[in-house]
Amino acid sequence: MRRLVCLLALLAALMPFDTDARCRCRQRKPARCRDATPLHSVTVAIDFTVVDGAAEVITQTGLYRVPVTDLDGKTVLFLVTPRSVIFQGFLSDAITIAAGQMQGARAAITTAALFAPGDYELALFIDAVPGGNGKGVGPQRGDLAAFDNTICDPTGVTVRFSVGCEDAIVTLQNRHFIIF
Repeated sequence: MRRLVCLLALLAALMPFDTDARCRCRQRKPARCRDATPLHSVTVAIDFTVVDGAAEVITQTGLYRVPVTDLDGKTVLFLVTPRSVIFQGFLSDAITIAAGQMQGARAAITTAALFAPGDYELALFIDAVPGGNGKGVGPQRGDLAAFDNTICDPTGVTVRFSVGCEDAIVTLQNRHFIIF
């Protein structure tokens, strides 16, 4: 028993106290480009996997099947902010705001060349309420919102992405969406 206590004490002494070191969650360094002056565009691509005419998305009580007919032609709205800046309604926080339309279970929207190499936050929603809601610009109950909690220090409301030395593509699939 004494050996076990000594071994545990030794292991505890060797363990790093830095939280980032323990969870191996390290912030990525921006890409080192030969010429850092050009800015790059970002294409946001939505690509739902469809089974029997519906895309499965997450809800608090389990999976929900969204009929593709409810997505086709619907408005997609997104904005991009710098890393760790969560949009709180101040348009000055947004680097860009863009909109497009779903074509069945897919959409692709490309921004202007506005992004230097680095990390950014993407806040996106799809006006998926059948028949549209017509109640303003922000997400309403029944719309789809994108997020990603699989990254280091997630925000819970955005998808973090990186821009390197060239234009970037951010692909969002079923696992990125919840019912708002």
